[in-house]
Amino acid sequence: MNANMSNAAYFKYWRACAAMGPVFLTAFIFCWGVLGYNIPPIPADFTAEQLAQHFRTNYNEVRAGMAGAMLFGVLYLPWTLAITKVMEWINPNENNMISTLQMWGGGLTVVPLVTSSVFWLTAAYRPDVLDAVTLQMLYDQGWLLIDMFYAITTIPMVAIGVAGLTDQRKQPLFPRWACWYSIWAGLSFLFELLMPFFKSGLFARQGWLNFWVEFIVWFAYIVIVTYYVFKAIPRLEQERSALLAKA
Repeated sequence: MNANMSNAAYFKYWRACAAMGPVFLTAFIFCWGVLGYNIPPIPADFTAEQLAQHFRTNYNEVRAGMAGAMLFGVLYLPWTLAITKVMEWINPNENNMISTLQMWGGGLTVVPLVTSSVFWLTAAYRPDVLDAVTLQMLYDQGWLLIDMFYAITTIPMVAIGVAGLTDQRKQPLFPRWACWYSIWAGLSFLFELLMPFFKSGLFARQGWLNFWVEFIVWFAYIVIVTYYVFKAIPRLEQERSALLAKA
């Protein structure tokens, strides 16, 4: 803690970065999910011709959606940093391994979010000249990437929960239930391991477990963590003011 820095300077941008979580979530659902026709995804058991017809009919919406997803997907990074700054205050006298894991894991989550959108954008760029099997391959690649890259997102989710459970405050910055939810949500992504082996049913990319449950769980995690980050910031401002007064 830099004792020469005022609270206004120290906490500058914390709230702005935390607000990027809801902005990301809203924009990503609209761009990636609605415009990009990923909520729900095209079923994995569709034929190549069925999938090709989708891109040849809806290419402009998919282009706009994927361009927006690539733009707003990076907002996951500043949101992650706001969480990291709060986590550093959970046990400020201990090492920062857990908060660093959260920062790197959350930051690298941007990679599958953005890169998978590139494959879908490529499919929508020239769908009239690409054959059906190529379009199918591009669509499959996008889903295999965003789903099978889950472990990089599991790391920060588990890290938040573990750090929060070590909080010795009478009223922890993150309540116990939210910590356990974060851990459970992160570990629940293990079901994605089964996705490559199924083209229909609950484990397929469009299945109620590997799509509806997993994505709703992740979206809820973003909302819950954002809420408690915003609640934590004024408390940390008071704690730091008290520490500065004693210095």
